[in-house]
Parts: sequence; C-alpha cells; structure tokens
Amino acid sequence: MKSLNVIFCIAVFTFAVCFTAPVHAHDTLLVMDNYQTSVNSTPGLKVFSAHNFLPPEDAAMGPDRLEEVFFITPSFERVAQNTKLSVPGTYMCLAVPVNGFATKTPDGYQRGKNKKDVAHPILCSYSMKYAKAIFTVGQAGGDAYAKPLGQEMEIVPLKDPATLNPGDTLPVKVLKEGAPARTYVYGTYDGFSDKKDTFCYTTRTDKQGIAEIKLIHQGTWVLIAKIEEPFSDSAVCDTQRWAATLTFHVAE
Repeated sequence: MKSLNVIFCIAVFTFAVCFTAPVHAHDTLLVMDNYQTSVNSTPGLKVFSAHNFLPPEDAAMGPDRLEEVFFITPSFERVAQNTKLSVPGTYMCLAVPVNGFATKTPDGYQRGKNKKDVAHPILCSYSMKYAKAIFTVGQAGGDAYAKPLGQEMEIVPLKDPATLNPGDTLPVKVLKEGAPARTYVYGTYDGFSDKKDTFCYTTRTDKQGIAEIKLIHQGTWVLIAKIEEPFSDSAVCDTQRWAATLTFHVAE
C-alpha cells in the first residue's frame, strides 16, 4: 500500500508538471489570418498578449507595443510585413514585442523601468519574448523555416508543419541565446480549451534542445517554451524571462 501511495503521488506530480506552465506571464502569440495563402497576396495577421489560445480579440497588441513584425521568405530573405508575396513556398512570420523591464508598484506596472527607476517597487521582471508563425504561399517549399534566426529564444521546427497530418510528429529545437535549451515545450490547438494556461500536450527537450510534438489533432496549433531565472542583480530586478512561441496549421 505504501508503494502504491508513492506511485500515486509521482503520477499526480507528473500530471501537474505536464499540463501547467511554470511561468505565468502573458504569452506573445502570432496568429495568421490564413496559414495557406495564394501567390501575390499579403497575409493578414494579429499579435496577441494572452494566456489563451486562440486569444480573445481584446488581447491584440497595438503597434506601440511591438518592436517589429516581418516575414522570412523561403530563400531566407527578410521582407516587410506589408509585402506582396509572389514566390511560392514556406514562409515565417516573426513578431517581436517591446521587451525589457516591467516593475510592479502600488500604482501598477511601470514598463521599461527597473526597481531603481521607481518608488516602492514590489516585483520586477526582465522579459525577452518572441513569436513565430509558419505559413505557406501557393505550396510548401524551401527550408528557411528550419534555420535559426539568432533571437534570444526561439523554437525552430525541424520539419515543415504544412507537410504534416494529424498523427504525425513534429520535431522542434529550442534555442536560448543560440544554445540548445533544456526546458518544457507546451502545445495546444484551437478549440481544445478556452481555459488559461491549458495545454493538450507537454514534453521536454533533450540535451540537444530537441523535443517531439505528437500532432494529435487537426487545426491551428501553438507551441510555447519558457525559461525563468533570477536576475543577475537583485537590486535592479528580480527575475529574467525568456519565451518563444510558434504557431502553425495542421491540415485534415
């Protein structure tokens, strides 16, 4: 009976680890209007700061909260967001929010300021967040989607999601400051749940930073990877956070 209790406790702990995220800050999520667009079109998109997927419309981020949004072509060239895409293939879209310090005070959060910049700081975090989406123009092609971009944290798909179906496995590599990251990867698809921080799939990267995601359902997916560590100088800030998200579509 004692051994059964131990097994039960381990099972409960594993369930908690696998289905709840350890970092509860808002996620930056990049959602395309369409993950399969025609040649000579300009894809529409929205960037959200939210805990849900798909995010509610009121969680959309305005231009003042975004550092940049751009496309990467199948030949690994960077082009502006408003570019008409004339070359068929697999593209990436990247969104970078205004990253940096945010300090909670009795009067609310002060963005862009650390503990030394405000009166009566309660809690400070320094965040580096990045959002990525994979989509196709015309038909899938090229391998730009599998190339790292050199961001402080990113999820790199090692297969083109547009070529996969429900039941297939998508391997991804998580990088933190260019090196393989040991962390959890959380995944879910549109319609699985409208609850905050709720995921249908959880796994962990290996020593090479690689994790495999079983695509258990069709639809639009998001993968999320996060790391939180104490800030190097506690007099300046309390925690440093890295986060990356990847959205893509799995066809029927």
